[in-house]
Amino acid sequence: MKTLGMGSVLILLTASVSAGEALDICLVTGTPTTEIKYEKIQQIKIGKGIYGSVTDILLAFADEANALGANAVVNYIGSQRFGFWPWRFVRPVVRGEAVKLHLENGKTCQDIGGATVKRVIGTNKEPHLI
Repeated sequence: MKTLGMGSVLILLTASVSAGEALDICLVTGTPTTEIKYEKIQQIKIGKGIYGSVTDILLAFADEANALGANAVVNYIGSQRFGFWPWRFVRPVVRGEAVKLHLENGKTCQDIGGATVKRVIGTNKEPHLI
């Protein structure tokens, strides 16, 4: 753990998965339709203690979801949030619920209104806008 000034703490996440697997995590900004079955695993949230882009922490977020056994994150939100002193510090935060999607009939992440982490990083857009 590395401590940064002003009491902010940055936790460096490590996972025993390859980046390729984490980049395939499906991000969905809302929830899939009722015909798509999924198992809820756990809420996850990762923030950066200093200025930056959401894409700076998206791979760590995907690694966390992958480590939990998820293949998707529903209710995904990636945004700039105010830190401890709102008049000074804005930092990127990503959050959502790690889930195990059960896609049938050849459906893909894009078919259900999502986008992979790789695609979100490449386009720097929210999953529903891709």
